Amino acid sequence: MAARSDIKPSSKICYAALGAMPLLIALAGLPDRAARADTLQDYVQQCDAAIGATVPDFDCDAGTEVPVTHPVAGPNNTVAQCDRPNRLNRVCDPGSHFQVLTRTANVFTVGHCRKKGLPGTEYGDIAVIQYNRNNGATCFYQALGTLPGKVMAPSKGAGAWPWITPSGTAGIGCAECHDNGPFIRSPYLNQVTGTNALPGSDDVSFNSTQPYAFVGGDFASWKAYRVQVAGNECIGCHRLGANNISSGGTARDFAIRATSPSESSKNPPSADSPIWMPPLPVQTAFNQMHANSAQQIHDCAQHVNDNPLPDSSTCRITQFAAAFAPAPSPGGGGAFDIVTIIQLIQMPLR
Repeated sequence: MAARSDIKPSSKICYAALGAMPLLIALAGLPDRAARADTLQDYVQQCDAAIGATVPDFDCDAGTEVPVTHPVAGPNNTVAQCDRPNRLNRVCDPGSHFQVLTRTANVFTVGHCRKKGLPGTEYGDIAVIQYNRNNGATCFYQALGTLPGKVMAPSKGAGAWPWITPSGTAGIGCAECHDNGPFIRSPYLNQVTGTNALPGSDDVSFNSTQPYAFVGGDFASWKAYRVQVAGNECIGCHRLGANNISSGGTARDFAIRATSPSESSKNPPSADSPIWMPPLPVQTAFNQMHANSAQQIHDCAQHVNDNPLPDSSTCRITQFAAAFAPAPSPGGGGAFDIVTIIQLIQMPLR
């Protein structure tokens, strides 16, 4: 990744307002959080403060089962193909459940329990995303293995339930897929309806201009970039993103798959199993024009590591998401609150 300014503008403003010495004195009395990873409960405290809600206990089986329609049998009692496979693992995964744990005017928390062929009330992959659409603060929680479907809140610690540590979750690289916003609105989860409908599933402009930022020191190095080509149909409703984690993401991977004539584990295009993009009119047959539009965005996104970033009508890449930095407490007379100071410590200097 090309080098960027060592200190973000918000940090410079704070230094100018306070002077370097008071800040250094304040920092000297704090533990060196930049030198160690957050514990799960440290991370929960930061997430709850930034987002304004906490992740509760929940039961995977109480969520809505994600439909697997027109299944085609595979070996060993698996499903080889279906109408709307899981786009992350590119498989059909019967018995998976999804639920919305928090839905307010400002906050969404969702839990996705991937079955992965396990019996009874066990699941193989449980993921939670918290998001505040006012300030963009986003948190990711992950557990993998043979997991009980009755999930204990992350606030109770890794000793109560097998959550992966924040550094371990950061290592999984959630934003290598989630680089245009917090929720990937693929046909797989968009088919869930009712109280557990995916946030944004009924809003074509979701993930277009909404803020997005990553809470916690273990996630502070993540960056997401908006990819634009003038007049391109793929970004007419929502943005497409690239990231500094991998070569995947919505612009470089999902856009290509979403307009292709076939996908892994997906039934051939039909009214019941349409091509992902564009959703309207329903795409029952491959369209080269749509694929060409996706390829344009993909080719632009390949320049995400250029320095400077491309900035023309034929290819423009703009960073829009990075580490979450809380606003200073109102009426504080220029003083930092503890969360702001911790966030400054965690900002990577490169």
